[in-house]
Amino acid sequence: MQQRGQAAYRRLSAALRSAIEEGNFGDGGRLPTEAELGEEYGVSRHTVRQAFQDLVADGLVYRVPGRGTFVTSLSRRGRYLRLMGTLEEIMAWTGTEMEVLVPVELREEPEAAARLELPSEEVATLVVRRLYEGVPFVVTHIYLPPEVGKLMRDEGLPSNGPGTVIGTLEERFISSPVAEVSQDVTAVSTPEDISAMIDCQPGEAILHAERFYRDANGTPVEFAISHYNPRRYSYRLEMRRRTLP
Repeated sequence: MQQRGQAAYRRLSAALRSAIEEGNFGDGGRLPTEAELGEEYGVSRHTVRQAFQDLVADGLVYRVPGRGTFVTSLSRRGRYLRLMGTLEEIMAWTGTEMEVLVPVELREEPEAAARLELPSEEVATLVVRRLYEGVPFVVTHIYLPPEVGKLMRDEGLPSNGPGTVIGTLEERFISSPVAEVSQDVTAVSTPEDISAMIDCQPGEAILHAERFYRDANGTPVEFAISHYNPRRYSYRLEMRRRTLP
């Protein structure tokens, strides 16, 4: 019974997501009530409420007590919006695909080598782009220890499709699991060489993120610099108090 109930709310959530992203309710439009959706889909109000919770968590709708459930401005199709609450979610990028623009090569990059705490200035570098529903929303320059980069290059990795570079590293090329990531996010003007990759105009304000991964031993394993098209990507972070006063 629990599995059937879970499947029901996930099916309803997916159906409502599709309708929202196709613009059936418009920006700011009100969704049908729990009772109306329950009758239409033949499910309980509890199931509808669970589906709404999924949509709220993804930033597609917001709820106003006594008034209803409304579509947010972040709901247009082609915009990737997911709640990143765990390291696993950051490493997976569920629902997107990776496109390798520049495969692994070895270069001297003093700043990246210093961030990776390497003994020389040589690093392995590559450039990937990530797509949601076939539309690019971020391009990432990735820096790795040279010995790891050589192993990836020898095996012709990474490849286009689902997955991530850091996920491939953990699965095949490093002995200790990834245990820590730090991230700095700022707004920058679009560099000219980046603009065409994510369909932005040179000088347009975009999101710039630096991510730094360490394994369980504290050893640096990847340094990544990403540029996001803000019209196609939104980042949400939820925080809760550890203890209530």
